[in-house]
Amino acid sequence: MKRILCLTLMLALVLSAVLAPTAALAASSYTVRTTASVNLRKGPGLGYGKITSLTSGKTLSYAGVSQFDSRGMGWHKVYYNGSAAWISWAYSNLLANGSAISEDRAVRASAALNVRSGAGTNYSKITTVSNGANMVYLGETATVGGTVWYKVTTSAGIGWVSGAYSRLVATPDVKPVSSSGSSSGSSSSYTKVYVSGGSVWLRTGPGLGYKSVTTVHEGQNLNYRGSSSVDDRGVRWYNVTYNGQSVWISSRYAKLS
Repeated sequence: MKRILCLTLMLALVLSAVLAPTAALAASSYTVRTTASVNLRKGPGLGYGKITSLTSGKTLSYAGVSQFDSRGMGWHKVYYNGSAAWISWAYSNLLANGSAISEDRAVRASAALNVRSGAGTNYSKITTVSNGANMVYLGETATVGGTVWYKVTTSAGIGWVSGAYSRLVATPDVKPVSSSGSSSGSSSSYTKVYVSGGSVWLRTGPGLGYKSVTTVHEGQNLNYRGSSSVDDRGVRWYNVTYNGQSVWISSRYAKLS
């Protein structure tokens, strides 16, 4: 009898470990690093109260939750001194195993859509998002049964969504979607481009094949001219003004703000 009880207890412990919530584990390989002086806030938007300010180069634990505000700006939920806080991605980078995740693209639902714990319909549902919802894209895809799945992070945590009911969109096009499910496609609410990664060349056109003009450095703000373009590598470039001249900067080293 004792042996049976011991075996039952051991089985219960194993099952509890396997079936435990995976949000913390899913976020464990991600961190958030500040790229400039930035305020931590109580919620995902400028309307929330300030908690504290951090300088550039600080690394924070990622809570596995990100979302867009009404301006189309991404916010990451982090932990600071043991408490939850939110940070704008305009002044931070989300890192996967130490490498920055590109913010060029987001995932938009084209129908009511389940977010699942893995790539495939056999995985458990984390949450459901509505048609037109924009999700922060983590840069990973998987193909299951001929269908592409995208790894995203939502207000409910990290998960996967089917490409049959969602698509990749350019981050500048992430705007509040009307009830009809259409998007304005405008990026007019952005006025600045913030240099977020070291020293970077400005070029005469949207790509590495164009002539370099000069270098700008992390922390500088440039006036955004309202247009962007994707090069043949899939990298988005922003058209900005520098010393009165129209030039271009790679989104790998700059962010709209």
